[in-house]
Amino acid sequence: MKVDIELLKKLREITFAPLKDCKEALIDAEWDLDKAQDVLKQKWILKAWQRAERDTNEGIAKAVEKDWRIFALKLLCETDFVAKNDDFQALFDRILGKLFWLKKEINSKDSLDNVLLDEINNEISEFVGKVWENMKLGDVIITNKHAYLYNHPWNKVVSIIYYEWDNQTIAKELALQVAAMNPIYVKFDLVPQNYRDELLAKFREELKDSGKPANVVDQIIDGKLKKSLADLVLLEQEYIRDGSKKIKEIIPADFKIIGFDRLAI
Repeated sequence: MKVDIELLKKLREITFAPLKDCKEALIDAEWDLDKAQDVLKQKWILKAWQRAERDTNEGIAKAVEKDWRIFALKLLCETDFVAKNDDFQALFDRILGKLFWLKKEINSKDSLDNVLLDEINNEISEFVGKVWENMKLGDVIITNKHAYLYNHPWNKVVSIIYYEWDNQTIAKELALQVAAMNPIYVKFDLVPQNYRDELLAKFREELKDSGKPANVVDQIIDGKLKKSLADLVLLEQEYIRDGSKKIKEIIPADFKIIGFDRLAI
C-alpha cells in the first residue's frame, strides 16, 4: 500500500503520536485524517487504562492568583523527566485555565463537577498515550479567602495560609513553615480526640508500674502527648529560622490563623 507521506507527517504534527501509530491509524481510517485522529484517541485511552495502576510520584504542584482568587492544582506523572517536559507543563496550564471559569470554592478534586472532571481526565488520557506514562489529577483548590500563597521553586510544593489581620510578613513565614515542615493541624485542640486518647492510653500503660504519684504521672503523660504531637501541630513546631522558638511565639497576639492547605509532589 502506498503511503501518503505528507498526510502521515501532518497527523504526526497534530497528535505527537509515534509514526508507527500514525501510519496504522491512517490505514485503519482509510487515509481519512479526521477519522485517523479518532482512531488514535481510542488507542490513547486504552494505553491510559493499561497504565492506570503505575505509580505517579512526580509532577507539578502550582498555584496562581487571578481575579482576587487562588487556584491551586496538582498534576501527577511517573518521572521528573516528563514533569519538566514543555508539553506536560502546557497540559498543566490548559487544565488550570479550565478552572478559572469556576465560580464556587473547591477544596478537593472530588468537589469538581462531573462533566468538567470527565473533560480533564479525557485530556489527561489522551496525553498518556503520547508519552507512555501514567498521569492523573492530584488535587484542586479554588478559594477567595484572605490568604497568603507560596510556590516553592521547581513547582513541587504549594502552601496557602488563611488568616485574619493584614500582616503579610508573618503570613509568609507561616507559609514557608508549612511548605517545609508539613504540619497537619493548626493547634492541639484540632487533633482528633480518638487519636489523642490512643496516645494517652499508650503512655499510661507505659507508666502504670512506675511507682510515681498520680499527679506526677499525669504531668509526664501530658508532656509526652505534647511532644508526640508537636511535629503535627503548626503552632507547636520549631520555627525553621530559629529552632529555639516555636511558631506560636513568633505570631502577634492579634494575628489569627484560620487554616492552611498544602499541595506537594
